[in-house]
Amino acid sequence: MKNKIKENLIDSYKSVIPITIIILFLSFLLKVSNDLIISFFVSSILLILGITFFTTGADISIVEIGKSMGNFLVKKGKFILTLLVTLILGIVITLSEPDLMVLASELPSIPNDLMITLVSLGIGIFLMLGVYRIIKRKSYRKMMSISLFIIFVLLYFTNSNFVSVSFDAAGVTTGPLTVPVIVAFGYGIAKMRNDKDSNVDVFGLGGLASMGPVIVLLILGLFYKTDNFFDTTSFVSNLGVLDKILTSLLSSFKEIIVSLLPIVILFIISTIFGNKIKKEKVIKISLGLILTILGLTLFLTGAKSGFIEMGYLLGIKIISSDYKDFLIPLGLILGFIIITAEPAIKVLTKQISDLTEGSISRKMINLSLSIGVSLAVALSISRVIYNIPMIYIIIPGYFIAAMLMYFTPKMFINIAFDSGGAACGALTTSFLLPFCIGICTYLERNVLSLAFGVGSLVCLTPIITIELLGIIYDYKLKLLRSKRNNFDETIIDYEVTS
Repeated sequence: MKNKIKENLIDSYKSVIPITIIILFLSFLLKVSNDLIISFFVSSILLILGITFFTTGADISIVEIGKSMGNFLVKKGKFILTLLVTLILGIVITLSEPDLMVLASELPSIPNDLMITLVSLGIGIFLMLGVYRIIKRKSYRKMMSISLFIIFVLLYFTNSNFVSVSFDAAGVTTGPLTVPVIVAFGYGIAKMRNDKDSNVDVFGLGGLASMGPVIVLLILGLFYKTDNFFDTTSFVSNLGVLDKILTSLLSSFKEIIVSLLPIVILFIISTIFGNKIKKEKVIKISLGLILTILGLTLFLTGAKSGFIEMGYLLGIKIISSDYKDFLIPLGLILGFIIITAEPAIKVLTKQISDLTEGSISRKMINLSLSIGVSLAVALSISRVIYNIPMIYIIIPGYFIAAMLMYFTPKMFINIAFDSGGAACGALTTSFLLPFCIGICTYLERNVLSLAFGVGSLVCLTPIITIELLGIIYDYKLKLLRSKRNNFDETIIDYEVTS
């Protein structure tokens, strides 16, 4: 355990330090207040510790709980029960997602409870469809193509202010707790099939589930209208450094407990009804849950207390300064390095590497994601500056993603859509979104239609880059096999003639 924590600490340090150095440099250059600089620096330390404890704890608790529940349901052999529990699991883990609560509060025209309930139901239904697909061995390409077709049709009729927010919902509902549970749950179900495609079907559940919130919000956009007003007063705090951190610490702890409680309750219920687990494993899972709670609490505290205000003020200061021409290149740099610090990505890339036995390495996935998110942030800033409607990017983008599905190896398709949802995590919503809102506020543009959408693009571009990675990977694999075959034939010819 100590060695694992030490290894994760070094990895977290390497992930967070680059973004910290860049933001601190910009803070000094643009003369940000000392209190905010101190708050941001302390927040960066909390992020490092948070990621360390979370990645250590999630691997031995959240992931194991997901696998155990998936195995238990399949062993029971009751198809309807499996689908029903999947629906409940999808709803409860989404109902308690902190980022969804924030998104709901930012759309005053829709009652919070209604939005949260319907989005949670959307996740639950599409998660259930994903499990149905795994058990019945249905085509992932077809199910995703149908989902995207429904989205394209709804985009034609929906209020334009809902487009960016709808796709952002796909990201905020696949947070650091949801991704490990969904992937591990899919693993438990797929592995019980014990066939050659089970490794492929482990992935893709999260990507399909994330289509639910998009469709639900686009449908809500048919009935609700939003004005162009957006309250930015919450982005600037008058509290001192210590008060800000303590306030964020308490609120983050409550959010994490509420988020984890439904998952733990479902796990306990499955254990009571026959999911036998050894005492040693229960102790290990319990220890992992403590580390997970500690890690996520520290991470969210850091994100809330230092990154939100810093992102918002830096956006305003840069667009209003002589350095505004560097905003888009800065977006490329920020996007490239910020993704490596997302807890959900760290867990997902490890699961991908483990389940593919290293044939798809963490380094390969991380590089693809970094390139994708880099392009996403640059596009998001460009949209705000040049007033580009979201629909001009999102429709061609998902059309390309849909077309690439028919040229990409199956496993890469599933991984691509899972990664898209995981990429839009806490740092996107707590730094990149406020950063774009700051730019948008200064330019006096519509925040809901322009600043929102950074999460949408952070979800979209990694899908395309990983699909392209899959095509390249498949081409190289075929080329290598061809060379081996030619080499073998040469040896045979040589042996015959001699």
